[in-house]
Amino acid sequence: MKVGILGSGDVGRALGKGFVNRQHEVKIASRTPNSDKLKTWVNQVGRHASTGTFADSAAFGDIIVLATNGLTSLGQRTSMESSSST
Repeated sequence: MKVGILGSGDVGRALGKGFVNRQHEVKIASRTPNSDKLKTWVNQVGRHASTGTFADSAAFGDIIVLATNGLTSLGQRTSMESSSST
């Protein structure tokens, strides 16, 4: 199963690792998907892990996991709605 995780903090990375350990493909969303922190996470977790924007991860997943704080969630939802209308 493909899992899109919206949020790359401690909770999002821990959930992503858990899904990958259970043989699922994971794309974790971040405003900075190419950051050194996330590159390190992908290298540690393995080949079923990747990063992307919030829109990338939402489109990728068979299921979507929301792992952001409340205030961030509202802004990202608006961002995804804007990108899907283009």
